[in-house]
Amino acid sequence: MIETYRPIDQNGEPVHAHGGQIIAHEGWYYWIGEDRRGRNKVSCYRSKNLECWEFRNHILTLDSPQKQHPLLPTADLRLEVEGRKAGIGEGCNIERPKVLYNRKTGKFVMWMHWELPDDYKEARCAVAVCDTIDGDYTYLGSFNPIGHMSRDCTVFQDDDGTAYFISSARENLDTHIYRLSEDYLTIDKLERVLWPGQQREAATVFKRHGVYFMLTSGCTGWAPNQGSYAWSRSMIDGWSMRYPFGDETTYQSQSTWVLPVYHPESGETEYLYIGDRWGGKDGYFESGYVRVPIVFDSDTEIHI
Repeated sequence: MIETYRPIDQNGEPVHAHGGQIIAHEGWYYWIGEDRRGRNKVSCYRSKNLECWEFRNHILTLDSPQKQHPLLPTADLRLEVEGRKAGIGEGCNIERPKVLYNRKTGKFVMWMHWELPDDYKEARCAVAVCDTIDGDYTYLGSFNPIGHMSRDCTVFQDDDGTAYFISSARENLDTHIYRLSEDYLTIDKLERVLWPGQQREAATVFKRHGVYFMLTSGCTGWAPNQGSYAWSRSMIDGWSMRYPFGDETTYQSQSTWVLPVYHPESGETEYLYIGDRWGGKDGYFESGYVRVPIVFDSDTEIHI
C-alpha cells in the first residue's frame, strides 16, 4: 500500500493544496491548490527539496481584488448570496486551480473550476492573474467555455509556449481540449473532444520524449476508482484508447498532477504522480496526498 503523504509547513500546519499542482520556478517547487478553510480558496507553498514546505500566501480568497475582464462575463468570486455557504468553506466553490506562466506577458494565470455554493449546475471555469507566482491574484471572472459545461480541469503548456485548458464537459461525459489565447486569459478554440460518453474527470497532462500522456479518473464522487491513461504524439490528434493506471482504486487516490524532477547527478528526469487521497465530504480537511514515481515500460506504456 502506498503511504499517505501528509506534509506540514514551517509552522507545523498541514499543507492545504488539494486538487492542485507542483511546479518548478526559479529554483523552487511551488505547490498550489485548494484551501477551503474559511474565506480561503487557493493557497501556495514552496520547497527546495519537495520535503520541507514553506507557506507563502493565500493567493486567492473571497477578499481578493476583482477586475472585470472585457471578454469574461462575470466577476463573481465574492459570492455570498443570501448568506449561502459552499458545501465546505464559504462563498463560491473553487476547485482544481492550476497556474501557467506566460513568458510573453510576464503574468501568472490561474484557471480553475467555479460553482455556486453547494450546487454543481453552473459548471463554469474561472480565471485569475498575478505578477508573481505566490502573490495576491486578481480575479477576472467565470464563464462556460464556448458555451460548454466545464467541471474538473487542468492546464498544459507545450514546449513552444502554446497552452491548453482541459476540462470535463457535458455532465462529465466528454473531455474537452481547448487552446488558450496567446495571453492565456481566454479560450481560443475547442481543439478536440476525447472519449465522448465515457465520463472522465480529474485530468492531468504531461509530456515525455515527444509523447503526451493524459491521466483521468472515473466519476464516483469522493470514492476512489480505477484510473486510466492515454497517449498521443500530438496534443490535438491521435489520442489512443484508455488503458488502466494503478489498481482498482488507483491506490486510494485521484490524479491531480504529474511533476517532472530532473536529477543532475544521473542526468535523468523522474516523473512523480501526484494524487489526492480524499477524506470525503465530512473529512475533507483530513484529506492527504499520494506521491509516487511513474514507471515507463516503454515510450507509451506506464504504471505506478
